[in-house]
Amino acid sequence: MAAVYSGISLKLKSKTTSWEDKLKLAHFAWVSHQCFLPNKEQVLLDWARQSLVAFYKKKLELTEDVVERLWAYVDNILHSRKLQNLFKNGKTINIQISLVKIINERIAEFSLSGSQRNISAVLSSCRGILSTPALAVIYTAKQELLVALLSQLCWSACRQPEGAVAAPLLEVIHLALGHYLLIQQQQANPRRVFGEMTGHLLQPCLILRHLLSGGTWTQAGQGQVPQVLSREVRSKLEAVLRGGVFQPDMLSSYTEELLGQQQRDTKIGTPKSLLTPLDTVVTRLLDAGHCELHLHATIVATSVAVLYRLFLDSYLKEGNQFLCFQALPRLFGCLRISHLQEEPEKAMSIPDWTTELLVVEQLLSSVASSSIYNVATDRIRHGEAQFHFYRGVAELLINHPQAPVPAWFRCLKILISLNHLILEPDLDDLLSSAWIDAEVTEFRTKKAQEVLIHTLFQTYAKLRQVPRLFEELLGVICRPAAEALRQPVLAAGPSAALCACLLELPPSQVLDMWSLVLDKFQSLILPCLQSDVDMALKSLSLSSLLHCVMFNMPSLDSSTPLPVIRRAQCMMERVLGELVKPLLAFLLDTPGPESELWLQKVSDSALLLSCTWAQVDAMLSLNCGQYCSVAGTQLEISNYPSLLPGVEARLWKKVEKFTAQSRSLGRYCLEQLYLQRMRRTLMQTSSQSEQVLQTLRCDAAYILGSGRGSLSLRMTASWDGQVGTVNASTYPAAHWHLLVSNLPILIPYLCLDDVRYLARVLLRTLPTSQAQGASADEEPSITLERVSTSLLHSPLFPEVQSLHSAFLRCVATRCSSILCSGSQSGPGSLSQQLPWLLEKDHTVMAHWESRFAKVGPEGVEPRGEIAQNFLSLLKSDFPIQLEDEQLGDLLGLLNIISALHLDSLLPPHHLHYFLLLLTMAVSTQGRSCSSLALQFLTTCYQLLACLQRGRNARCVFRVMYVSDIFEIVLTSLLPTSGGFCLEVDDPSWLQFLQVVGSFLEQLMHMLIQSRLSLVLNFGKITTFLSRCKLHTEAAFSEQLGNQSPLGSQLLLVCLTKLCQVLGPLVKDRRQLQEAPASLPELLQQAMLQMATGLQPCLVPGTRGHCLPSALLSAVATLLEVDLSQHRLGWISQGMDRVVPTNAALYRSVYSRLLLELPALARDTLSFQAALQFLTLFFSAPALHPPEGPVFVSILHAVRTVLADPAIPALAAQDIEPHLGALFTQMLEAGTMEDFGLVVQSVLQGLDIRHVWTADMQAVLSAVGLLKLLLSCPLSGEKASLLWRACPQIVSALTLQSREACQERPVVLTVVEPVLDVLALLLRQGEEAISNPHHVNLAFSILLTVPLDHLRPPEYGRVFLGLHNVLFSILQCHPKVVLKAIPSFLNSFNRLVFSVMHEGRQKDKGCADDLPVILECARLVERMYSHIAVRSEEFTTSSPFLVAQYVTEAQKVTLYPAVKDLLQEGIYLILDLCIEPDVQFLRTSLQPGARDVFKELHSDYLRYHKAKNEGEKRYTA
Repeated sequence: MAAVYSGISLKLKSKTTSWEDKLKLAHFAWVSHQCFLPNKEQVLLDWARQSLVAFYKKKLELTEDVVERLWAYVDNILHSRKLQNLFKNGKTINIQISLVKIINERIAEFSLSGSQRNISAVLSSCRGILSTPALAVIYTAKQELLVALLSQLCWSACRQPEGAVAAPLLEVIHLALGHYLLIQQQQANPRRVFGEMTGHLLQPCLILRHLLSGGTWTQAGQGQVPQVLSREVRSKLEAVLRGGVFQPDMLSSYTEELLGQQQRDTKIGTPKSLLTPLDTVVTRLLDAGHCELHLHATIVATSVAVLYRLFLDSYLKEGNQFLCFQALPRLFGCLRISHLQEEPEKAMSIPDWTTELLVVEQLLSSVASSSIYNVATDRIRHGEAQFHFYRGVAELLINHPQAPVPAWFRCLKILISLNHLILEPDLDDLLSSAWIDAEVTEFRTKKAQEVLIHTLFQTYAKLRQVPRLFEELLGVICRPAAEALRQPVLAAGPSAALCACLLELPPSQVLDMWSLVLDKFQSLILPCLQSDVDMALKSLSLSSLLHCVMFNMPSLDSSTPLPVIRRAQCMMERVLGELVKPLLAFLLDTPGPESELWLQKVSDSALLLSCTWAQVDAMLSLNCGQYCSVAGTQLEISNYPSLLPGVEARLWKKVEKFTAQSRSLGRYCLEQLYLQRMRRTLMQTSSQSEQVLQTLRCDAAYILGSGRGSLSLRMTASWDGQVGTVNASTYPAAHWHLLVSNLPILIPYLCLDDVRYLARVLLRTLPTSQAQGASADEEPSITLERVSTSLLHSPLFPEVQSLHSAFLRCVATRCSSILCSGSQSGPGSLSQQLPWLLEKDHTVMAHWESRFAKVGPEGVEPRGEIAQNFLSLLKSDFPIQLEDEQLGDLLGLLNIISALHLDSLLPPHHLHYFLLLLTMAVSTQGRSCSSLALQFLTTCYQLLACLQRGRNARCVFRVMYVSDIFEIVLTSLLPTSGGFCLEVDDPSWLQFLQVVGSFLEQLMHMLIQSRLSLVLNFGKITTFLSRCKLHTEAAFSEQLGNQSPLGSQLLLVCLTKLCQVLGPLVKDRRQLQEAPASLPELLQQAMLQMATGLQPCLVPGTRGHCLPSALLSAVATLLEVDLSQHRLGWISQGMDRVVPTNAALYRSVYSRLLLELPALARDTLSFQAALQFLTLFFSAPALHPPEGPVFVSILHAVRTVLADPAIPALAAQDIEPHLGALFTQMLEAGTMEDFGLVVQSVLQGLDIRHVWTADMQAVLSAVGLLKLLLSCPLSGEKASLLWRACPQIVSALTLQSREACQERPVVLTVVEPVLDVLALLLRQGEEAISNPHHVNLAFSILLTVPLDHLRPPEYGRVFLGLHNVLFSILQCHPKVVLKAIPSFLNSFNRLVFSVMHEGRQKDKGCADDLPVILECARLVERMYSHIAVRSEEFTTSSPFLVAQYVTEAQKVTLYPAVKDLLQEGIYLILDLCIEPDVQFLRTSLQPGARDVFKELHSDYLRYHKAKNEGEKRYTA
């Protein structure tokens, strides 16, 4: 032993031993169990430490390679499992302080110089020390070492190193922050902690937090730092800042500094011990010596918001509001914008403004949400100190308007919400810079502007001062300004805000606003309007405002006070006489060419007010009986009837002539006037004379013809829906919107040519491709395409029959023209071969129908002519050959056709479209087939199937037999299928087969329903299919040649559909003794052809690894029909057991399916067909092979499927119903022994040892098997056996869930199915589970499943699972709930708190997750309602439910939608609370929660209880 000991020590210390040998020897000594050395681990660690210390103190010369290997050696020791085991066994190994200092020095060197020599090993060694509590004590015992380490680590990260170093660096920072937080909490001297923070850690922590918030290292291409780690480091940085800078013990110092200034000024001298913490923080924050100058301002700005939020989190409580405010000006002074008043020459860029205004918004939001500003308290106690500060901020914002920045609007909105007097002195400048003169183009900025204007109007509406605000607005508009540069006054956002305000105002205030506009017109505009373009533009702006006021005022009716009605009538007379007529009079003088703009704007203003007056006059006349219209009741009918009372016809001639020259607002308003006259005419005339009809037709023609030229323009702008924004570029969209919105009025009075024109415009403006959904940041607007798409999908469209019919003809004509463009012959031959392509008004269709409706005298049926024509063209050379470009155009038209209601077409349209679609489908024959061609064919046959589901589908059979259609389809598709370069299991090909099969099956079903020569048609179909050989032995014609695998599949699908239709038909008719002798023979022929075709297809290795879905469906259909026929034979012949034909084929398929079932599960169609076959096979004992029991074999295959991890989750959900059907059949036919085997398999799979051996697939298989078992109807002994095993199952599920939840991350693949099956078990065991303990076990699962750190989809699924289990307990086991209310409420409150946590308003990333959170909130509301129904059980617990809700609610700011749902639920719990409960809550809750409860209870009384009491009044 001594020799070994001395040998190792001597060799490690010897100068003659090379460092290569020393390192090898040290490594051997560490890992070898044969090397005995007293305190070996400590000795080896000390040797490596001493070597490194000596090297860095220049006492030892080592090469870089040796130093690197020494660091790696230390790192390996610190991370070795052997070291961890030694600590677990109680052995002590010390880290010397010299090693820690070297680590700190190396990190400091890396921080200063960026040298990465050995830095990875150094960081890893540091992580090893900090992650091991026994070693980390060296840092926690020496606080200055940890502070130095943390400082250097943060500075290193602030240098933004490459991604390879960033991830381990942040991991070490995360560990170091955790240890420093513990030290902070244990430190008794707050000044020491504050000094360490401000002296060493404040700046690097703030810079690092800024970088992490900006997404450094987490964005694509920036490194491999996980977002979770970045988020946790940022959270701990904020905790360290709060614990170091804003400690509770420092409150007195902050109070002395912020509130004691005046008292100190009155004293002689200042105490030397006075600490000014906020000044210290601000000084360190503004120190620019540690980061680049261009970053410093941004870091200061973001840090100000963080520091103020942390200050409020620490010190905001009742009575400290003014203290919290006093910190705001100090921190606000750190921002650059706070010095712009003194240093106006320092201009800032838009990005700088954006950053700083976002911070100002956060500061003001904190003030508003924390109730720091109380107007009365500030005025009485503090001399309006807060008001003056906010006033200064407002002046700063108004004097430096930043309309392109959304945060600028939001800051102003918050200031208005705090106190409208803050902005009142600058109200005119506010309206100018934020509305009238603001250049706002971006959608997000427009939304911010809309919110500001909405808040402004709502605030003044509450003050009953909207007319005063409106007067200021009119004054701003009428200021001298470059009107041509201004945007429209009432765009969509401001208009929506004004409209919402008008609806809440009393009529008197609206009339005041109305009067103000009229006064402005008369005093400022009309006197100076002549030839003044600026005044004309102001006139248009005021007209837009007056239009909005008149159009959106609350409606007057017979209950309105008579003075209000008289005043409104007076205002209407003033508008017409003092405003509209004078403006129209300006248009009588012939203007010069230089006055064109002036004339346009004046006419726009006059016509806008004219149509507004006409519409409001009509509305008041209808709604208010006391209103006397100036227009009277007489209709003036002449060539140019008056559109307004008292306005001569010659003026309208001139207006029409002028507006026809320009696409402007005036033309749009003139169309509105004509439309209004049509409405007035229709309302006032009960019987329409020819003269009235002629006037209506003229008006409709004018409205349509007015914008006829504009709809042909290729480039048009979108329109926001506001009348005031109609101009030359938006007019086409506005005009088209006007036409489409009023089609029911216009269509009856349009001539046929006009209707066809509308149909052509509709077709031209429809998008031919699938439009993508609008993004969240895209402005909603009206375009030609959107209007046309809305009309196409509107249920009103088919009701407008003339337009619908014309549109159908337009689409058909367009399709025919594309088909004709691909013709290889002239139009003359096409008109003879395919006459329906060239017809215009269905005359050809009528000719064919009338001809084919009659049978010839010789008994020859003429219906086959079209079919024979088709077949002859297909067999010779089809005259139409389409290229890819033509196919693409047709595909776009087919997308339009698919949006039409094809199931309700009239017979001529139906027949025309059937022949047209069939022509398009067969036109792809013989061409080089691409994926586009396959998509085209699929769409054609989908539409043909949809067409034949319509009410007039039988009209097709007047001109063609079903058998002929069958033959045409296959004759075209068989050669076409040979041109596709696809695998037999390609999804697009399988979809095509499904579509074609559905179409042919539908035709045959209609044949049976119509009873149209069944034997003849089915005989021709069977004969035709018999000629189509599945293999290369024979060809059905010279054109088809040898069949490809795809063609073989196609024929198999056709035979399958034939058997599926004929089988039930023969069976039903045979039972009723009605079956013709030919039908069973035809069925036997079809079955024989199927069996013959299937034999070579099912030979192993001929078709790839797995059987395609078409073959599986075919063999399942063959077996089903075969069994059906044999069972009928057994009944009639008295036979007990007959082996079906093709038994060898079925057994072969059965053997293959047992092997291929897991692979087939990834395709739902294939798997469904496979399970259908297995179900049928299991029901036929005569087919069972003698090798082993079929039940066991199928059960093993099903378990393999359930355990397969390669099956996607969605696919697993799709296959569950099909597995359930198979399992039901198996359990019904199986014995008790078989059932016991299933239960035993479930219990074995749920054994906990599978978790310990990481065999999760066995667990998942057992859970899936149990779910299938519970989905099957069970009774008798089988049900009894299952419920006897229920206690073991519940216990096993509990253990599985507990083990899965201990893993990190949580094994959701186990937890989610366990929750689902547990809920199902509890529901079905409502009467069977007798022991309440087994139900109580579910609560332990509910309390252990974590709900944090989950992605939104995962969170939604887990939450739903937990809710379903809890709901099952509540609904199905009420006695258990009664005895376990605390456990139930604990589980439920976990869900409530989780929804609050996830539904809180975050900085980033929550808006997209909101739908998931809303669904979870709905589940919580639903659970509240069920708890409220059980009032007897939960009455005593209701106040505690409310208390827990409000206690948690005060901690977060929820999204409004989430808050509304949760409040609706908690209102139901408040219904259970009696008055003593409410008093108890008011006195026992903490101050913050008490305020939340007061607000909640106030809303409850105002909205919920009042509503319910109102409903009870009408309840018997």
